[in-house]
Amino acid sequence: MELRHLRYFIAVAEELHFGRAAERLRITQPPLSYQIQSLERELGVQLFRRGRTVELTEAGTAFLDKARWALTAADDAARAAQSARTSPAGRLRVGYPAMTAGPLAPEAMRRFAARFPSIEIEPVAGHSGAHLEALEAERLDVAFVCGGPPDRQAVRFRPIEAEPLLLAIPDGHQLTRGAMVRVEQLAGEPMVLFPQASEPALHWYLVTDVLGGARVAPLVAMEAPSVESTCSAVAAGLGIAFVLASTAALLSVPGVTYRPMAPPVPALRHGVAWRPAGVIHAVRGFLEIVDELSVPARGIVRRRPSAEVAAAD
Repeated sequence: MELRHLRYFIAVAEELHFGRAAERLRITQPPLSYQIQSLERELGVQLFRRGRTVELTEAGTAFLDKARWALTAADDAARAAQSARTSPAGRLRVGYPAMTAGPLAPEAMRRFAARFPSIEIEPVAGHSGAHLEALEAERLDVAFVCGGPPDRQAVRFRPIEAEPLLLAIPDGHQLTRGAMVRVEQLAGEPMVLFPQASEPALHWYLVTDVLGGARVAPLVAMEAPSVESTCSAVAAGLGIAFVLASTAALLSVPGVTYRPMAPPVPALRHGVAWRPAGVIHAVRGFLEIVDELSVPARGIVRRRPSAEVAAAD
């Protein structure tokens, strides 16, 4: 028995006329009559009394209520499956960036919560290194990370924007006297850097590309695990640190002066990372929202998220 048999039977039972039922179903009468006869043979009962008029038999009357219930249940099941595809219930674990104070991550989560109210968002604050490990271990579904593409085949990365880096310098230091600081001026200056394990891409970029590109050997005074501890170390005169522009705009620390760097200004790439194996619909929805918020004016050329995620499946 197929669902179309039920639809055909219900149409004839409600119209009590094969011609009108055929018109309602938008088919011709002969195939409709054949399908009803086929259903009667399968059930082993006569559903209609045919003559000058069409009437339901007792078996047909008993069958009608159950047929309507079964058809309604099938339609409800189809709608539930379609709804789950676009707005699945569940939980989305989002790695929240500890390095930047930019508005994109909180706005993406706010918009996702409004668009998918049935999905609980679980934000997890931390550094990029921990987020990447959590993605590989399936403890996170998606994460905002700093730096370029991670050297991890199990994780996919899409750049979002590039944010300029500033220097945090102790008050009274000679480098605060100028409007800008050249990378070459950092030679011999003690530096406060983030641990490589916490921000691997940032550490590599600063040491290899920024300082190494200017042939400045880094003199690492200490490694600080957070922005706050970094600025505290700078205020104490322990060294100079690179900070993001968004952080400098919000974090005013007594004893610390921020200075921009001379062109070409070093910039850190922010991006979103996810695990391509077994991408869930909630992740697809979140990436679409991130893409909406990442305006083309920021200079990042991106593929449509649907194509990118499909390629990851």
